[in-house]
Amino acid sequence: MKDPLNFREFYQKAPILIKRNDLLAIQKEAKYAKIFRQFTHWLIGVEGRFGGTSKFQWRVVIFPSYESGEFNCKFPFFKTPFLSSFDEALELLRKIELKAKKDELMKVTQHSF
Repeated sequence: MKDPLNFREFYQKAPILIKRNDLLAIQKEAKYAKIFRQFTHWLIGVEGRFGGTSKFQWRVVIFPSYESGEFNCKFPFFKTPFLSSFDEALELLRKIELKAKKDELMKVTQHSF
């Protein structure tokens, strides 16, 4: 992650178990296989930062994590572009969260939002 995670404005959901299809897709990608050997869950959250116009911007960030929620903040699995409102980011987080629960997260992260 180029920019360090802004923990002051990071709001995470409870970890979600990485299900079979997503795990198989991850294992096929060499860049993820080694990292995901130790993690069993997704940790999905909303991160905020000040934009250039003194307004806050928000994005959804996904990390591999342990069931306890412990994760390495330096290695996000996926992050969306910044959005202009918290409500937009929260709505997107909910859509991504549903995809993770349906074992379809790998499909989503391969497409732009």
